[in-house]
Amino acid sequence: MDGMTEMILKLLLSALLGGLIGLEREMHARAAGLRTHILVATGSTLIMMVSQYMFLLYQDQTATTIVRLDPARIAAMTITGIGFLGAGTIIQSKEIIRGLTTAACLWIIAAVGLAVGCGLYLPALTTCIVALVTLHLLHHLERFLKKDWYRKLLVLTDNRDHFPSIEETLATHQIHIIKVGCDTNLLSDEITYHIDIRMKKNLSDFKIVHDLATIAGLKRVQWI
Repeated sequence: MDGMTEMILKLLLSALLGGLIGLEREMHARAAGLRTHILVATGSTLIMMVSQYMFLLYQDQTATTIVRLDPARIAAMTITGIGFLGAGTIIQSKEIIRGLTTAACLWIIAAVGLAVGCGLYLPALTTCIVALVTLHLLHHLERFLKKDWYRKLLVLTDNRDHFPSIEETLATHQIHIIKVGCDTNLLSDEITYHIDIRMKKNLSDFKIVHDLATIAGLKRVQWI
């Protein structure tokens, strides 16, 4: 196996392994999912190969030579700088995190630029193709995954005895209650439940609210 073929196989293997971990994260609706893991894994592999290749290019510059070079220093500082740039693209609004895939794109395109700069044209092209396939094709694949979905539900009632009925209704939709907060209005005897739940993304919000509304005594049901 020649060196270039081995490089291509390394890139494809890293994309596969990153995708396996990313798929598990995607199924649990985590912020860094399938595409982000593939991009980071592939970019990291390419950066490592760039570092190894630059060492081979300048291996004759040893401690005994007059001029001592560290060609990997610029690459290392570039990746560090891109890390700060990528962090600036990540936005968190309440419990929703956006921009992780964009940050991973900046990371991987920095690796592509380094690879082209030191002459690793085919690995750079392969990485670019992996990134494009990941961003475009896998984006459509994610729509067919039955992923977990984390939501907040507000329920207003006038009696604590209604909560078992709320649990039963949610259970019929295979909704798992993660955490429950309770506020009691001492003047009106009204109770407000703040329920953190885990559900499948393809469930109907309207159907869940409709079924909860059939419970006698509930005054308000709202998705937050």
